[in-house]
Amino acid sequence: MTRNRASQPLIVGAVLFIVLWALIAWGLYTSVTTVVPGANDFYQRWNGAQVFWLHGTDPYSVPVSQQAELFLYGHPYDPNPALDEYPGDFLYPFHLVFVLAPLVNLPYAWASAIWLALIAVGTGAVFILLAAYFSWRLKPLLLAAGLLWALSFYPVMRGLFLGQVGVFSVYLQLVGLWALSRRQPRWDAAAGLLLALSTVKPQLGLLLIPFLILWALRNSRWWFVAGFLVSMALLLIPAFALEPRWLGEWLAQAGAYTGYTRAAAPLEMITHNYLPFLGSAGQLTLVGLLLIGLLVAWFQVIAQRRTVWFDWTVALTLVITNLVLTRTATPHYAAFLFIFVYYFRLIARRRNGTRWVLAAMLLLNVALWLLFIATVSGNIEAPVVQLPLPIVLLITLLLTRRLWRSASPLSSEAAPAPAAIPDSSAKVAAHVR
Repeated sequence: MTRNRASQPLIVGAVLFIVLWALIAWGLYTSVTTVVPGANDFYQRWNGAQVFWLHGTDPYSVPVSQQAELFLYGHPYDPNPALDEYPGDFLYPFHLVFVLAPLVNLPYAWASAIWLALIAVGTGAVFILLAAYFSWRLKPLLLAAGLLWALSFYPVMRGLFLGQVGVFSVYLQLVGLWALSRRQPRWDAAAGLLLALSTVKPQLGLLLIPFLILWALRNSRWWFVAGFLVSMALLLIPAFALEPRWLGEWLAQAGAYTGYTRAAAPLEMITHNYLPFLGSAGQLTLVGLLLIGLLVAWFQVIAQRRTVWFDWTVALTLVITNLVLTRTATPHYAAFLFIFVYYFRLIARRRNGTRWVLAAMLLLNVALWLLFIATVSGNIEAPVVQLPLPIVLLITLLLTRRLWRSASPLSSEAAPAPAAIPDSSAKVAAHVR
């Protein structure tokens, strides 16, 4: 098969993605964002980017934060926990303004509609690409059900409701993994670019990005490493040139955030709320044990080149990231699509597999939404909603490790991939029909 012919499914997919993105953005604009402005998390980022590009104002400045608060609440934010209000700080690394630059000249109704449509269509694209990553041949029924499940998955839906940049960030990571699985220099470079862009919310790649860089260095995937480093340079050098003080200002806002936010990370909730006798010492001990276990997994994949456990180690890294962070949020759990797609693929291969997958999708989403409904207070998500997914997935990964052996093309490599491999990856794309 020629390279042009092998690229046809991707071109068709890209065109379809853009068309759906435009249609959904139009639908959201006409029926939602012009009627009920929302996506509060996105507004703060968009507002900071807009005032910088249009007026040259520092997005981390106090007046910009106050401007966001007036738009969101009609008054300066009130620290009363019952109101669930937060300061209107930009709160993200400066290079996010580069990502949002195309939207700053638009009215907020249009900007938010386009952003929300990107997350919605991106969810479907990520589900399909992950199926391809794991060589899961999706039948039409499972394709339709999977897309519906992914969009209604509680973390995704909450991220969509808020316009969370975190969902955008983890999707870049997941698409980057898919790009790596194609094992071609141009796709490795693209994966590096995607991983670099995902650092607009850097804590979500705090463990995954170092693991992938070390693995790439060990396996001579130089295009991926170069793509990441060059992309980071192209993001950070202009950032410091345009706003030299941004790093200190960002760290100051991030430090303040841990003081006023009411959402704790899962391990902190466990050791301080549910098992308070453990306290901070217990939390640090659990964090240490998890990180030591993760480093052992990394050592096996990287130093010992036991590549068959690559995907299991990626899954473990995604789960432990959300457990050890000082603060996390349920939209970040959109990263767990990687894990669920693989388990659904395993179930689908069993007798009556399609029925079992449909039942699992339904049960999972109903359980998560019932937990939210049963614990919500007004419009405030209860912290307990953050607990089940990472804990259950950690236990499940430990119990089912052998099922992850050689899960994808990346974990099936018997030896390090050379710098260039003939394009046989069309087989992967052909698995999605």
